[in-house]
Amino acid sequence: MSQIEIDRNPKGQKIPGKVAFVATLLLPILGAACLVMPEPVAEHLPHLLGGVMLFVGTADIVTDILERNSNPGKITVGTDVVMIVLGIVTLLNTHESLNVIAVMWGLLGLENAAAEIDESLKAYAAGHKWIAPLASGIFELVLGTMLLLAPIANLGHHVLLLGLELVVYPFHVASHEEQPKAGRAE
Repeated sequence: MSQIEIDRNPKGQKIPGKVAFVATLLLPILGAACLVMPEPVAEHLPHLLGGVMLFVGTADIVTDILERNSNPGKITVGTDVVMIVLGIVTLLNTHESLNVIAVMWGLLGLENAAAEIDESLKAYAAGHKWIAPLASGIFELVLGTMLLLAPIANLGHHVLLLGLELVVYPFHVASHEEQPKAGRAE
């Protein structure tokens, strides 16, 4: 059975792991704020997003260093380093960073789309349920492409799309091995 999972789990984690989990949740919280009040968020988006990315990346790296046996899921040390660099660049270059924010989240969305589509194809080939990962991959593909094609054409629209990207970023659709080999869609 496919289900939506978060890439970090607080169960069984030490304090740094729990801090990293909470930090990861800041992205969908910021995404919800983008969806609920896009204009006020847009005015301060570079500062908000830059600060959140810097905090999330730093908290995750500290967790990975302190808890060497932790399972990072898709949020790896490499992803954390990129998150920190993007956070710093966004904070230092606030005037031009809206375009950068749109492009970087578009690229991250395409990366997520690729992983979800690959997972769907593997599930299909194994006779497992494959529609949920494919739908998630197509959703990520469309949003990522839209952000790359017209990053700041309509700021309110951009913030809404960015909000959707931020809400789904730490989550993925997982296919589990205990599924029956029926070759059916969900």
